[in-house]
Amino acid sequence: MRVTEKLNSGAPVTLAFFGDSVTHGYFESFNGMHGTTDYDAVYHTVLKYDLAKRYPDAEIHVINAGVGGDSAQKGLVRLGQDVIDQHPDFAVVCFGLNDINGTMEDYTGALGEIFGRLLRADVETVFLTPNMLNTYVDDSLTGGLRDYAYKTAEYQTGGRMDAFMDAAMRTAAAHGVAVCDCYRIWKQYNARGVDTTALLANRINHPARDMHKLFAEELLKMVTEEGGAQPCSTV
Repeated sequence: MRVTEKLNSGAPVTLAFFGDSVTHGYFESFNGMHGTTDYDAVYHTVLKYDLAKRYPDAEIHVINAGVGGDSAQKGLVRLGQDVIDQHPDFAVVCFGLNDINGTMEDYTGALGEIFGRLLRADVETVFLTPNMLNTYVDDSLTGGLRDYAYKTAEYQTGGRMDAFMDAAMRTAAAHGVAVCDCYRIWKQYNARGVDTTALLANRINHPARDMHKLFAEELLKMVTEEGGAQPCSTV
């Protein structure tokens, strides 16, 4: 990857992370709001720390272009200002958790436009598949969060989220965009009997801190070319 060459050379490198509330840094939710932010624990902060250890001579800058509640369609509107105009060397795109409430055509259409614009701007791009949604409604949830959790649990267990991720992967492949498929790892956990809902900080769609580490670890494998431009390694 070109970003790997720049890191090895010690040249300044700018990494952009473009997505929704997970990328922004939200964890627990309260009273229907996004709730707790923890910028030290979000996956791109962890990745920057790991890269700095691996490449101590490199000057690494991170752009947090995550916005809570965003879909790929909403993100497309701000792509220029928030990402392309900042001239990053490398961009990680992670949408899907909110897009699930819309149509697959809107999701894949916007993703395709995002990928195309980034590539035309000569930004090396990776699509990071998000975490699973909840598979049941946790007893701790109340009010609007509980109501929404019933919907997202149906999206996950009924196969809608799987279908959206399959479509997103095809869209990335059509644009020649490398995929870090962490959704697949979550699915493997679930298939092995792990309570993946308990791995969500808000028990709906925000991964807990340890699972942000998973995203960082898998992206690190791609950036350092230990895993190459392929789906992330199996658990």
